[in-house]
Amino acid sequence: MYVIAEIASAHDGDYNIAKKIINSAINSGADAIKLQVFKRNSLLIKTNPYYENFGEVELTDDNWLKLIAKISKKNIDLIIEPYDLESFKLCESTGFIQSYKIPASSLNDRDLMSEVKITKKPVYIGVGGAKKIEIKKIASLFDKELITLLTGFQNFPTKIEDSNLWQISKLKKDYKCNIGYADHTDAEDMAMRFIIPSMAVAKGATIIEKHITDDRSRKGRDYFSALEPNEFKQFVNLMHQLHEVVGNDNDWVLSKAEIEYRKFSKKVAVTSRSISSGEKFESSDVVFKRTNDEGLSLFDIETFFGKTFNKAKKVDEPINKDDFCE
Repeated sequence: MYVIAEIASAHDGDYNIAKKIINSAINSGADAIKLQVFKRNSLLIKTNPYYENFGEVELTDDNWLKLIAKISKKNIDLIIEPYDLESFKLCESTGFIQSYKIPASSLNDRDLMSEVKITKKPVYIGVGGAKKIEIKKIASLFDKELITLLTGFQNFPTKIEDSNLWQISKLKKDYKCNIGYADHTDAEDMAMRFIIPSMAVAKGATIIEKHITDDRSRKGRDYFSALEPNEFKQFVNLMHQLHEVVGNDNDWVLSKAEIEYRKFSKKVAVTSRSISSGEKFESSDVVFKRTNDEGLSLFDIETFFGKTFNKAKKVDEPINKDDFCE
């Protein structure tokens, strides 16, 4: 399971808080850190009611470059979510970016998507709140092997009934590509903040994105759904264990534990009476009992009815394939 630590604007425009949160994300064991980079004047018109708010959380180019350089020295992937072309070019110029995310708000920014495509790097596409036709057209712009469709959206926080986990299996079926889930459950809901993303994994998500902050009581940006450092570390540990719980659905292969379980619990074919060598095998000659070992099932044994035993068998002795003449 691939876990992304979403920094978003939890730094509130403070470089030192950003460093602190990034350190926590690195120490959590997360697989990747995601940074949202934007130029306010390229993102909002000045009459937008959130114009001033976004100005308060906008970091300088120099700060972004220092943060990116810091992360690049650590054993963790760096994903950039650029909200405009200028921000994309700034980050790409560093040579340190492993992947990009196209924000759900930028699905109509063809120039940005074209530039991201040129990099031939993995790309996450935020499809929260997107219509089917939008997802289809955006997905068609990129190589299927490189894209991850990331469902889920932030609604400060997102209500349980709006989690829409059904979208995961639907997208997986329709697009045959990696599907992820960006979880924005209320971080104060001690149960659901872990249960919802766990259910997303069970539905087929292979990537989970989760917000992280330094201190939720500070009530900074996106604090509603953000976990504090110790909580986030617990979350990462849980997510990494879930892959073992869910397993691989590519083929029906029994695990070693299942094989041992079969030996212990499954009834297999044994003789119902003493049988002499040369006798023909009839259906009345077999019963099924536990032997604490592998053996022939009902469906296996039916193919041997009418064949001749090549050895004598005692009562309750397991019946094997090599007990019969060719």
